[in-house]
Amino acid sequence: MSSEQPLLVVLGATGNQGGSVLSYFLSLSPSPYALRGVTRNLSSPKSTALAARGVEMTLGNFDDPSSLDTAFKGASIIFSVTDFWPAFFDPAQRQEAAASGQSIGAFCRELELQQSRNIINAAAKVTTLKHFIFSSIPNSQKISNGKYEHVYHFEGKGLAQEYGQSAHPKLWEKTTVFYAGLYLENWLSGAGVLLQPKLNKDTDTLVFSLGETLGTASFPIYSSVDDTGALVHSLLRTAPGKKVIGVNEWLSFRDVATLLAQVLGKSIEFVNEDPSFDMGDPDLEKENAEMMGFCVEFGYDGGKVDKSIVQPADLGVPLQLQSVKEWCAKQDWESILQVV
Repeated sequence: MSSEQPLLVVLGATGNQGGSVLSYFLSLSPSPYALRGVTRNLSSPKSTALAARGVEMTLGNFDDPSSLDTAFKGASIIFSVTDFWPAFFDPAQRQEAAASGQSIGAFCRELELQQSRNIINAAAKVTTLKHFIFSSIPNSQKISNGKYEHVYHFEGKGLAQEYGQSAHPKLWEKTTVFYAGLYLENWLSGAGVLLQPKLNKDTDTLVFSLGETLGTASFPIYSSVDDTGALVHSLLRTAPGKKVIGVNEWLSFRDVATLLAQVLGKSIEFVNEDPSFDMGDPDLEKENAEMMGFCVEFGYDGGKVDKSIVQPADLGVPLQLQSVKEWCAKQDWESILQVV
Protein backbone atom coordinates (compact mmCIF):
# COMPACT_ATOMS: atom_id res chain seq x y z
CA MET A 1 0.00 0.00 0.00
CA SER A 2 1.42 3.35 -1.00
CA SER A 3 1.49 5.92 1.79
CA GLU A 4 1.15 8.63 -0.84
CA GLN A 5 -2.29 7.49 -1.99
CA PRO A 6 -5.51 8.20 -0.11
CA LEU A 7 -6.80 5.03 1.55
CA LEU A 8 -10.16 3.55 0.51
CA VAL A 9 -11.46 1.08 3.10
CA VAL A 10 -14.13 -1.28 1.80
CA LEU A 11 -16.45 -3.24 4.09
CA GLY A 12 -18.01 -6.43 2.79
CA ALA A 13 -14.89 -6.92 0.69
CA THR A 14 -15.79 -10.47 -0.33
CA GLY A 15 -19.47 -9.74 -0.98
CA ASN A 16 -21.31 -8.41 -4.02
CA GLN A 17 -21.13 -4.65 -3.42
CA GLY A 18 -17.82 -4.45 -1.60
CA GLY A 19 -16.21 -6.93 -3.97
CA SER A 20 -17.42 -4.87 -6.92
CA VAL A 21 -15.84 -1.70 -5.48
CA LEU A 22 -12.48 -3.39 -5.00
CA SER A 23 -12.53 -5.10 -8.41
CA TYR A 24 -13.38 -1.84 -10.13
CA PHE A 25 -10.52 0.13 -8.58
CA LEU A 26 -8.12 -2.76 -9.11
CA SER A 27 -9.01 -2.57 -12.82
CA LEU A 28 -7.85 1.05 -13.04
CA SER A 29 -4.23 1.58 -13.91
CA PRO A 30 -3.11 3.07 -11.72
CA SER A 31 -5.76 2.99 -9.02
CA PRO A 32 -6.31 6.45 -7.51
CA TYR A 33 -6.53 4.85 -4.06
CA ALA A 34 -4.69 2.45 -1.84
CA LEU A 35 -7.18 -0.34 -1.13
CA ARG A 36 -7.99 -2.05 2.15
CA GLY A 37 -10.64 -4.76 2.31
CA VAL A 38 -12.38 -5.66 5.56
CA THR A 39 -13.51 -9.24 6.12
CA ARG A 40 -14.34 -11.65 8.95
CA ASN A 41 -12.25 -14.41 7.37
CA LEU A 42 -8.80 -13.63 6.00
CA SER A 43 -8.30 -17.22 4.83
CA SER A 44 -11.37 -17.45 2.61
CA PRO A 45 -10.68 -18.00 -1.11
CA LYS A 46 -12.09 -14.57 -2.02
CA SER A 47 -10.02 -12.85 0.64
CA THR A 48 -6.77 -14.53 -0.37
CA ALA A 49 -7.49 -13.78 -4.05
CA LEU A 50 -7.94 -10.09 -3.26
CA ALA A 51 -4.74 -10.06 -1.22
CA ALA A 52 -2.91 -11.65 -4.14
CA ARG A 53 -4.10 -8.75 -6.32
CA GLY A 54 -2.62 -6.19 -3.95
CA VAL A 55 -5.51 -5.39 -1.59
CA GLU A 56 -4.53 -5.00 2.04
CA MET A 57 -6.96 -7.39 3.71
CA THR A 58 -7.73 -6.86 7.38
CA LEU A 59 -10.00 -8.45 9.97
CA GLY A 60 -13.15 -6.63 10.87
CA ASN A 61 -16.25 -7.80 12.70
CA PHE A 62 -19.28 -5.51 12.61
CA ASP A 63 -20.24 -6.78 16.07
CA ASP A 64 -16.82 -5.81 17.48
CA PRO A 65 -16.31 -2.02 17.50
CA SER A 66 -12.64 -2.28 18.41
CA SER A 67 -11.93 -4.28 15.26
CA LEU A 68 -13.53 -1.51 13.22
CA ASP A 69 -11.33 1.11 14.88
CA THR A 70 -8.31 -0.85 13.67
CA ALA A 71 -9.74 -1.45 10.19
CA PHE A 72 -10.56 2.24 9.67
CA LYS A 73 -7.20 3.61 10.82
CA GLY A 74 -5.87 6.16 8.34
CA ALA A 75 -8.90 5.94 6.00
CA SER A 76 -9.66 8.79 3.63
CA ILE A 77 -12.77 7.03 2.32
CA ILE A 78 -14.93 4.29 3.82
CA PHE A 79 -17.48 2.28 1.85
CA SER A 80 -19.94 0.71 4.28
CA VAL A 81 -22.37 -2.10 3.54
CA THR A 82 -24.18 -4.56 5.82
CA ASP A 83 -26.16 -7.69 5.01
CA PHE A 84 -29.48 -8.49 6.68
CA TRP A 85 -29.91 -11.96 5.16
CA PRO A 86 -27.20 -14.26 6.59
CA ALA A 87 -28.66 -13.96 10.10
CA PHE A 88 -32.21 -14.34 8.72
CA PHE A 89 -31.38 -17.80 7.37
CA ASP A 90 -29.11 -18.87 10.27
CA PRO A 91 -30.79 -21.59 12.39
CA ALA A 92 -28.95 -20.42 15.51
CA GLN A 93 -30.20 -16.86 15.05
CA ARG A 94 -33.72 -18.13 14.44
CA GLN A 95 -33.56 -20.05 17.69
CA GLU A 96 -32.34 -16.96 19.53
CA ALA A 97 -35.08 -14.85 17.96
CA ALA A 98 -37.74 -17.32 19.05
CA ALA A 99 -36.33 -17.38 22.58
CA SER A 100 -36.54 -13.58 22.69
CA GLY A 101 -40.15 -13.59 21.52
CA GLN A 102 -39.34 -11.71 18.30
CA SER A 103 -39.98 -12.64 14.72
CA ILE A 104 -36.82 -13.47 12.83
CA GLY A 105 -37.29 -10.34 10.71
CA ALA A 106 -37.54 -7.98 13.68
CA PHE A 107 -34.61 -9.74 15.34
CA CYS A 108 -32.40 -9.34 12.26
CA ARG A 109 -33.43 -5.70 11.87
CA GLU A 110 -32.05 -5.01 15.35
CA LEU A 111 -28.87 -6.98 14.65
CA GLU A 112 -28.19 -5.07 11.45
CA LEU A 113 -29.09 -1.74 13.02
CA GLN A 114 -26.58 -2.29 15.82
CA GLN A 115 -23.91 -3.30 13.32
CA SER A 116 -24.54 -0.08 11.39
CA ARG A 117 -24.34 1.95 14.59
CA ASN A 118 -20.98 0.33 15.34
CA ILE A 119 -19.71 1.17 11.85
CA ILE A 120 -20.98 4.76 12.00
CA ASN A 121 -19.55 5.32 15.49
CA ALA A 122 -16.16 4.02 14.39
CA ALA A 123 -16.18 6.09 11.19
CA ALA A 124 -17.00 9.24 13.17
CA LYS A 125 -13.73 8.86 15.08
CA VAL A 126 -11.51 8.75 11.98
CA THR A 127 -9.82 12.15 11.78
CA THR A 128 -8.42 11.48 8.29
CA LEU A 129 -11.84 10.66 6.80
CA LYS A 130 -12.98 12.77 3.84
CA HIS A 131 -15.89 10.76 2.45
CA PHE A 132 -18.16 8.12 3.98
CA ILE A 133 -20.36 6.13 1.59
CA PHE A 134 -23.18 4.37 3.38
CA SER A 135 -24.97 1.71 1.33
CA SER A 136 -28.58 1.69 2.42
CA ILE A 137 -32.27 1.45 1.56
CA PRO A 138 -35.06 3.79 2.71
CA ASN A 139 -37.11 3.29 5.87
CA SER A 140 -40.22 1.72 4.38
CA GLN A 141 -42.21 1.80 7.59
CA LYS A 142 -41.63 5.51 8.13
CA ILE A 143 -42.28 6.50 4.52
CA SER A 144 -45.50 4.46 4.42
CA ASN A 145 -46.66 5.76 7.83
CA GLY A 146 -46.64 2.22 9.20
CA LYS A 147 -48.52 0.57 6.35
CA TYR A 148 -45.59 -1.66 5.45
CA GLU A 149 -44.26 -2.69 8.85
CA HIS A 150 -42.62 -6.01 7.99
CA VAL A 151 -40.00 -4.91 5.43
CA TYR A 152 -37.31 -5.25 8.03
CA HIS A 153 -34.36 -5.34 5.63
CA PHE A 154 -35.37 -1.87 4.42
CA GLU A 155 -36.35 -0.45 7.80
CA GLY A 156 -33.13 -1.34 9.63
CA LYS A 157 -30.94 0.41 7.09
CA GLY A 158 -33.22 3.44 7.09
CA LEU A 159 -33.09 3.63 10.89
CA ALA A 160 -29.30 3.52 10.70
CA GLN A 161 -29.30 6.55 8.39
CA GLU A 162 -31.43 8.43 10.90
CA TYR A 163 -29.06 7.44 13.69
CA GLY A 164 -25.99 8.61 11.77
CA GLN A 165 -27.56 11.95 10.90
CA SER A 166 -28.69 12.68 14.47
CA ALA A 167 -25.79 11.19 16.46
CA HIS A 168 -22.92 12.28 14.19
CA PRO A 169 -23.90 15.37 12.16
CA LYS A 170 -20.26 16.18 11.35
CA LEU A 171 -19.77 12.71 9.88
CA TRP A 172 -23.01 13.06 7.93
CA GLU A 173 -21.68 16.20 6.26
CA LYS A 174 -19.08 13.86 4.72
CA THR A 175 -21.59 11.14 3.91
CA THR A 176 -23.18 10.02 0.67
CA VAL A 177 -26.06 7.59 1.13
CA PHE A 178 -26.02 5.04 -1.67
CA TYR A 179 -29.39 3.38 -2.24
CA ALA A 180 -28.43 0.09 -3.89
CA GLY A 181 -30.98 -0.71 -6.59
CA LEU A 182 -32.64 -4.06 -7.29
CA TYR A 183 -29.95 -6.59 -8.11
CA LEU A 184 -29.93 -8.16 -11.55
CA GLU A 185 -28.33 -11.10 -9.76
CA ASN A 186 -31.76 -11.82 -8.27
CA TRP A 187 -32.79 -13.18 -11.66
CA LEU A 188 -29.92 -15.67 -11.47
CA SER A 189 -30.62 -16.85 -7.95
CA GLY A 190 -34.36 -17.10 -8.49
CA ALA A 191 -34.70 -14.88 -5.39
CA GLY A 192 -38.16 -16.08 -5.10
CA VAL A 193 -40.41 -17.59 -7.66
CA LEU A 194 -41.34 -14.08 -8.65
CA LEU A 195 -38.32 -13.36 -10.84
CA GLN A 196 -37.25 -16.82 -11.92
CA PRO A 197 -37.71 -17.27 -15.68
CA LYS A 198 -39.50 -20.44 -16.76
CA LEU A 199 -39.15 -22.20 -20.11
CA ASN A 200 -41.98 -24.06 -21.81
CA LYS A 201 -39.93 -26.50 -23.89
CA ASP A 202 -42.92 -27.58 -25.98
CA THR A 203 -43.43 -24.06 -27.34
CA ASP A 204 -39.89 -22.73 -26.71
CA THR A 205 -41.51 -19.88 -24.79
CA LEU A 206 -40.38 -17.98 -21.71
CA VAL A 207 -43.24 -17.82 -19.20
CA PHE A 208 -43.50 -15.17 -16.50
CA SER A 209 -46.26 -14.97 -13.91
CA LEU A 210 -46.57 -11.28 -13.14
CA GLY A 211 -49.64 -9.46 -11.96
CA GLU A 212 -50.41 -6.35 -13.97
CA THR A 213 -49.52 -3.85 -11.24
CA LEU A 214 -46.28 -5.43 -10.11
CA GLY A 215 -45.24 -6.43 -13.61
CA THR A 216 -45.46 -2.88 -14.93
CA ALA A 217 -44.12 -0.93 -11.92
CA SER A 218 -40.71 0.68 -12.47
CA PHE A 219 -37.67 -0.49 -10.48
CA PRO A 220 -34.06 0.73 -10.39
CA ILE A 221 -32.27 -2.24 -11.96
CA TYR A 222 -28.51 -2.71 -11.73
CA SER A 223 -25.85 -5.38 -11.29
CA SER A 224 -24.41 -5.28 -7.79
CA VAL A 225 -21.39 -7.26 -9.00
CA ASP A 226 -20.66 -5.36 -12.21
CA ASP A 227 -21.93 -1.84 -11.52
CA THR A 228 -21.40 -0.92 -7.86
CA GLY A 229 -17.72 -0.05 -8.31
CA ALA A 230 -18.31 2.35 -11.19
CA LEU A 231 -21.19 3.98 -9.35
CA VAL A 232 -19.07 4.45 -6.22
CA HIS A 233 -16.31 6.02 -8.33
CA SER A 234 -18.82 8.55 -9.62
CA LEU A 235 -19.87 9.34 -6.03
CA LEU A 236 -16.26 9.95 -5.05
CA ARG A 237 -15.89 12.52 -7.83
CA THR A 238 -18.72 14.61 -6.41
CA ALA A 239 -19.28 16.34 -3.08
CA PRO A 240 -20.85 14.31 -0.27
CA GLY A 241 -24.18 15.12 1.32
CA LYS A 242 -26.48 13.41 -1.20
CA LYS A 243 -28.73 10.37 -1.43
CA VAL A 244 -28.03 8.66 -4.75
CA ILE A 245 -29.91 5.70 -6.21
CA GLY A 246 -27.77 2.94 -7.68
CA VAL A 247 -29.41 2.24 -11.01
CA ASN A 248 -28.41 1.10 -14.46
CA GLU A 249 -31.90 1.45 -15.99
CA TRP A 250 -35.37 2.05 -14.56
CA LEU A 251 -37.36 -0.92 -15.87
CA SER A 252 -40.38 -2.98 -14.99
CA PHE A 253 -40.16 -6.73 -14.49
CA ARG A 254 -41.94 -7.09 -17.83
CA ASP A 255 -39.25 -4.95 -19.45
CA VAL A 256 -36.49 -7.19 -18.06
CA ALA A 257 -38.36 -10.31 -19.16
CA THR A 258 -38.77 -8.89 -22.66
CA LEU A 259 -35.06 -8.08 -22.90
CA LEU A 260 -34.19 -11.60 -21.75
CA ALA A 261 -36.47 -13.13 -24.36
CA GLN A 262 -34.80 -11.02 -27.04
CA VAL A 263 -31.35 -12.15 -25.90
CA LEU A 264 -32.36 -15.82 -25.91
CA GLY A 265 -34.30 -15.54 -29.17
CA LYS A 266 -37.48 -16.94 -27.63
CA SER A 267 -41.10 -15.92 -27.62
CA ILE A 268 -42.57 -14.76 -24.33
CA GLU A 269 -45.81 -15.28 -22.45
CA PHE A 270 -47.01 -13.21 -19.53
CA VAL A 271 -49.50 -14.92 -17.25
CA ASN A 272 -51.39 -12.05 -15.68
CA GLU A 273 -52.06 -13.51 -12.29
CA ASP A 274 -51.14 -12.41 -8.80
CA PRO A 275 -47.48 -13.20 -8.27
CA SER A 276 -46.69 -16.07 -5.91
CA PHE A 277 -44.68 -15.36 -2.79
CA ASP A 278 -44.72 -19.02 -1.74
CA MET A 279 -41.17 -19.47 -0.49
CA GLY A 280 -41.75 -22.08 2.18
CA ASP A 281 -41.14 -19.53 4.93
CA PRO A 282 -44.03 -17.34 6.20
CA ASP A 283 -41.68 -14.64 7.51
CA LEU A 284 -39.87 -14.41 4.18
CA GLU A 285 -43.13 -14.40 2.24
CA LYS A 286 -44.52 -11.53 4.34
CA GLU A 287 -41.23 -9.60 4.04
CA ASN A 288 -41.16 -9.88 0.25
CA ALA A 289 -44.86 -9.29 -0.33
CA GLU A 290 -44.80 -6.07 1.71
CA MET A 291 -41.54 -4.98 0.05
CA MET A 292 -43.15 -5.25 -3.37
CA GLY A 293 -46.23 -3.43 -2.14
CA PHE A 294 -44.07 -0.62 -0.81
CA CYS A 295 -42.08 -0.40 -4.05
CA VAL A 296 -45.20 -0.15 -6.19
CA GLU A 297 -46.87 2.46 -3.96
CA PHE A 298 -43.93 4.60 -2.88
CA GLY A 299 -41.09 3.61 -5.22
CA TYR A 300 -38.21 1.27 -4.44
CA ASP A 301 -36.19 4.24 -3.17
CA GLY A 302 -39.18 6.02 -1.67
CA GLY A 303 -38.79 8.50 -4.50
CA LYS A 304 -42.51 9.12 -4.89
CA VAL A 305 -42.29 10.84 -1.48
CA ASP A 306 -38.62 11.74 -1.08
CA LYS A 307 -37.75 14.11 -3.91
CA SER A 308 -34.18 14.66 -2.73
CA ILE A 309 -32.82 11.43 -4.27
CA VAL A 310 -30.29 12.00 -7.03
CA GLN A 311 -30.04 9.89 -10.20
CA PRO A 312 -26.50 8.86 -11.29
CA ALA A 313 -26.94 10.69 -14.60
CA ASP A 314 -27.48 13.92 -12.66
CA LEU A 315 -24.16 13.79 -10.78
CA GLY A 316 -22.38 15.65 -13.57
CA VAL A 317 -19.51 13.17 -13.93
CA PRO A 318 -18.81 10.60 -16.66
CA LEU A 319 -20.37 7.22 -15.95
CA GLN A 320 -20.64 4.30 -18.34
CA LEU A 321 -22.59 1.22 -17.31
CA GLN A 322 -23.53 -1.78 -19.39
CA SER A 323 -27.15 -1.98 -20.46
CA VAL A 324 -29.44 -4.54 -18.84
CA LYS A 325 -29.69 -6.29 -22.19
CA GLU A 326 -25.89 -6.52 -22.37
CA TRP A 327 -25.82 -7.98 -18.87
CA CYS A 328 -28.46 -10.56 -19.82
CA ALA A 329 -26.40 -11.60 -22.84
CA LYS A 330 -23.42 -12.49 -20.62
CA GLN A 331 -25.27 -14.93 -18.35
CA ASP A 332 -25.56 -18.72 -18.61
CA TRP A 333 -29.33 -18.94 -18.74
CA GLU A 334 -29.47 -22.54 -19.90
CA SER A 335 -28.32 -23.67 -16.44
CA ILE A 336 -30.81 -21.35 -14.73
CA LEU A 337 -34.08 -21.62 -16.63
CA GLN A 338 -36.76 -23.65 -14.87
CA VAL A 339 -38.41 -25.98 -17.39
CA VAL A 340 -42.19 -26.26 -17.15
